[in-house]
Amino acid sequence: MNNILLLDAGNSRLKWAVVDAARASSTPAETSLSDSSAWLSHGAAAYHELALLAAHWRQWGSIGACYGVCVASEAALASLQQCLSTIHIEVQWLRAGERAGGVHNTYQPPQSLGADRWAALLAVRARTADSAVVVSAGTGITVDALGANGNFLGGLILPGLQMMRESLAQYTAQLGMQYGKLQAFPNNTADAVESGLIGACTGAIATMHANLAATCGSQARIFLTGGDADRLRDALPAGLIMVPALVLEGVYYLSREERAR
Repeated sequence: MNNILLLDAGNSRLKWAVVDAARASSTPAETSLSDSSAWLSHGAAAYHELALLAAHWRQWGSIGACYGVCVASEAALASLQQCLSTIHIEVQWLRAGERAGGVHNTYQPPQSLGADRWAALLAVRARTADSAVVVSAGTGITVDALGANGNFLGGLILPGLQMMRESLAQYTAQLGMQYGKLQAFPNNTADAVESGLIGACTGAIATMHANLAATCGSQARIFLTGGDADRLRDALPAGLIMVPALVLEGVYYLSREERAR
């Protein structure tokens, strides 16, 4: 097969990667996909910038297929479809199912789980056989629990940092938009807001981490991805694993199962 275009159509941006399918299929199990030679190129763009991507994708020659997961708006999807039409390719959108890639989806019903969350779970399962907390920190934040047996137990959804910041600015008369620094004991409003926002996010992660440890009987690994991952990492326990392309890795594993049908 020719190169494959992978898409993660989020709320705010489109994340993408071009993957050499032949190399990807022969990548050793101990090698992370996005760190391998199969991962030819990747990037991200706002939806109003998509026209610039088509020319870049053409540089990689023939793209034999395109697979993606999507939580974007209809307007964003229309911009994406227009971009893809210029390289004469259609995207096959992937959805969550009950089982794939060694993961059992216990969400109710399984198909209601966001496809981006499902992809991230599969990517983590490909990286580890241990239990894991899978965190995607974007416009919204999801915190999902994956057991060592491959069962997806459930997860949390909360507003992302910017969404929480804007909510405070909108619904408090005198606070306004505040950008500060994370502090143990904030002594000004900007730092109080910033530390509160980060504390809310990391508190949710810590809660899920403790719940999973109590259920599985061992400490779970934390995998972190998303646009705000860098802002959370210093407030989380040492040893967490940052994977910027985690969802796209999962899109590849989902596409592989789709092609095998």
